[in-house]
Amino acid sequence: MNRVGMFLLLGIGLGNMAWCGSRAAAPQNGNASLTQEQAQVYGDLMESFTKTNFKYVANRTFPLDLSGVGKDAACLQGFQLRETKESSKAVHSLGPEVLRGHLVRLIDEQEESEILKQRDAEVAAHGVNSMMDASGMIKDPGVLALSEIAFDKGYRFAVLKYVFLCGSHCNSGATLVLEKVGSRWTGTTRRPCSFAVNRASPRE
Repeated sequence: MNRVGMFLLLGIGLGNMAWCGSRAAAPQNGNASLTQEQAQVYGDLMESFTKTNFKYVANRTFPLDLSGVGKDAACLQGFQLRETKESSKAVHSLGPEVLRGHLVRLIDEQEESEILKQRDAEVAAHGVNSMMDASGMIKDPGVLALSEIAFDKGYRFAVLKYVFLCGSHCNSGATLVLEKVGSRWTGTTRRPCSFAVNRASPRE
């Protein structure tokens, strides 16, 4: 085999290795169905946000990154999380079952982008006050996006992140620990692990 042929084969081999490596590191494709427990966590969390008047939910979760939360963080005391590798790579599609009949719409990535551009244009044209109501509260916190969930070994605690995406000026979110109390998941028994405001990449 001539030298050109050898370099060509080597290039193809390296390209395939890089492609396989990128696929291994990429989030899973989101075709897996939610478990009953996952659907209940998402549904209960969204129930707690209904008074914020949000109208849209991203129809795909995003990987849960807990690298910024120390293992000795106060929010994680008293329980041990299950293996978090899956929740740090997986992505699920969210369906109508998590909306529970509320007047909220699941949207895809393209719709999300269009909504956020419109909000930025409105702020640019009319100022930040255009997003506030008469009492000074924000009218609509934006598109709700939810991360994957990491459960503890007894499925009594669930750790996840939420973000409200509302353009370049008001992204906000937190990493929460929800506790199952009776038949519902609630975030009132634990302080949030962290808050994020106006981050350039709010899902990270």
